[in-house]
Amino acid sequence: MGLALATALSVVAVGPLGRTGRAQTASPPPPAPVRLAPEFLKDPRIIEQGRTVWKTRCQFCHGKAAYPGKAPKLDPSRYTAEFVYDRVTNGFKGMPGWRQEFSEQELRAVVAYVLSKDFSN
Repeated sequence: MGLALATALSVVAVGPLGRTGRAQTASPPPPAPVRLAPEFLKDPRIIEQGRTVWKTRCQFCHGKAAYPGKAPKLDPSRYTAEFVYDRVTNGFKGMPGWRQEFSEQELRAVVAYVLSKDFSN
C-alpha cells in the first residue's frame, strides 16, 4: 500500500475519536454579550432591587463599611454595563461569580445599581 493511501486511511480511522480513542467534543460557544437597555439601567425599581442584592452580598467586601476591605473600591465611572455584569456573574481573580446564587434579574439589577447615581462606594 502506498504512503498516501496509508495516510488517508489513518486519517479516516482516527476520525471524530481523535488519537486517544475518545470522542472529541467541541467547546461550547461563548455566551453572547449581555446588552442592558438604558431604560432598564435607569428604572428605579430595578436600581432598588440591585441595592438590596448589593447590601446582601457585595457591600461586605466593596462597600464603605468594609473599605479598605477584601476587595477594591469600585469606580463605576470607568465601567460599562457589560463589564460589571461579567464580573458580577463570572467573578474575577479572588471575587466569586454569583450566577449560582442570584437570578439573572438580580445580577442585572446589581449592574443597574452600581452604574446608578445612587451608588456610593
